[in-house]
Amino acid sequence: MCAQKISHLDNVVAALQQWGAQTGGAKNEPFCSALRIMQEADEGRSGQGFPLPGPDRPTWAAYRLLERENRLLIDHAEMMACALGACPNCWGTIPDCEDCGGIGKPGTFAPDKKCFDQFVLPVIARVMGHRVSDGILPMQ
Repeated sequence: MCAQKISHLDNVVAALQQWGAQTGGAKNEPFCSALRIMQEADEGRSGQGFPLPGPDRPTWAAYRLLERENRLLIDHAEMMACALGACPNCWGTIPDCEDCGGIGKPGTFAPDKKCFDQFVLPVIARVMGHRVSDGILPMQ
């Protein structure tokens, strides 16, 4: 099955290369640019095939490590968004966000008290030259 997909991909690339060799001037420029990008990407690989073969291919252990690190970063970004009253999905940067409709910039929503106390309050205290225990009150 995989060999069929690779063979099909090779056929598509060959057809695109043949098509790109034809004359056509400016009307073929977007196609030629896309073909150049595909060829450059293919030249950077150690061999034909998909996914990366041999030593270029990450191990499952490396993949699982990256997956765990990614999940941790996502969790931290969501906690920071909640601490700052922002949309944890887009931080107000995606106009058609499913969660906030694009309005979720920091301060839009009420901050989560626990996250605020954990992430933001220590920074405020430091900027003001105090320790959290020096009488800076957490949010009510």
